[in-house]
Parts: sequence; C-alpha cells; structure tokens
Amino acid sequence: MTIHFLFDLLAMTASVMVSMWFRRRYQLSHPAGITQPAKYHYYLIALLLGLAAGSTLFGTLNLHLSGQHGLAKSMTGGIVGAIFAAELYKYFSGIRQSTGLYFMPGLIVLIAVGRIGCFYAGLPDYTYGVKTALPWGVDFGDGIYRHPVQLYESLAMLLFLIFFLKSHAQNPTFWQQRGFYLFVLVYATQRFCWEFIKPYTPVYSQLNLFHLLSLCLIAYALIMLKRSPAHAA
Repeated sequence: MTIHFLFDLLAMTASVMVSMWFRRRYQLSHPAGITQPAKYHYYLIALLLGLAAGSTLFGTLNLHLSGQHGLAKSMTGGIVGAIFAAELYKYFSGIRQSTGLYFMPGLIVLIAVGRIGCFYAGLPDYTYGVKTALPWGVDFGDGIYRHPVQLYESLAMLLFLIFFLKSHAQNPTFWQQRGFYLFVLVYATQRFCWEFIKPYTPVYSQLNLFHLLSLCLIAYALIMLKRSPAHAA
C-alpha cells in the first residue's frame, strides 16, 4: 500500500467528514434546486461519471503529451468533467440555480489533503515543480531541489477554506448563489499560476494542457458569476 494511496483514503475520509459537518450545521439536506430523491441520485451519478472521465482523460493526455506512457489522474480534469456533466444535467432537468455549494467544502478538503499525498509520492507522481534555488526547494530523490507545487496548492486551498468558513455564516445567500463559482475562479487561477513552474510540455505557446483547462474554468466562473443574481444584504 503506497503512501499516495493512504493519503487518497485520508483525503476522501476528511472530505466526507467536513461535508457532513457543513451540511448538518447549515441544514443542507440536498443541493439547491434538487428536492426529488431520484433527481438527486441521477445528479450524483452524472457528477461522478464526469469527474472520473475528466480526471482520467486529461491526466492521461497530459502524461502522453509529456512523452510518458500509462494512465494518470488530474484533479483539474476531474473538475472540468464534473462541471460539464453537472451543467448538462441541470440544463435538461430545468435546474437554473447553483448547486455546487453542497459539495464545495468537501471538494476543497479533498484537493488540499490529496495534494499532500502527491508531495510524498515524489518523482513517480509527476506533480513536482521545476528546479529552484529558493530555500524551501525539495529534493525528491534525484539531487535537484524543486518547487513543492503540491504544497503551494494545498496551502492555497486551505486559505480559501478558512476564508469561506469565516464568511459563510455572515453571508449565506451570497455563498449559495455564487460560492461555487468563486471557488472555481480561485482554484483555476492559482492552478494557472503554478503551471508555470511545472515541467509539463507546452501545447500552445508557453501554455501546457492544464494552463488551457484552467483558462476554461476561469472563463466559466466569470460567466456564471455575472449571470448569478445580485445579492441583497
């Protein structure tokens, strides 16, 4: 049993626990706009299928673009796939409001803890950064000190989680209407930045596959934030 697998289990456990706590605290029995059990179950199936498909497709594609073989997973790809599946399901089901807040705290924790597993997995995980002379550079076993970009992402997500939990109680309507889109914007922006210090092969100019996916997520978040109803305090 690898350390990455152990952290995957820890990430999933922590994600479920935080989700359950948040839903109980704010009495969220289901995503906004979805009250029928059947619709909720179909929605979950769509999300999981989109998450799995996007994660595997884009993770593996990036691996092959970088001249490596095998299968890989990508959180960014998973988020893209899950959003695509959710929006498609919502469109055909007539759901016109944000449903993401229900899942957001757990997803943030999943990313933050999961990235620590990527860090400890080292070179085989292919999620490390490029060479750096900064004092916090990490030698993953090849004698080269690299940016620990996995920890950068964990820290960014934990800071956002703290901000969210502190402000949600004062402004729950804002977070219900726009919270998930704000999360996507923050996640994609920080991920776009970290991609400049990763060794992935560019596919357009100096941008790699995850740069492009992050830009798609940023565009999605900005469009949805503009469309979401104005909040009245």
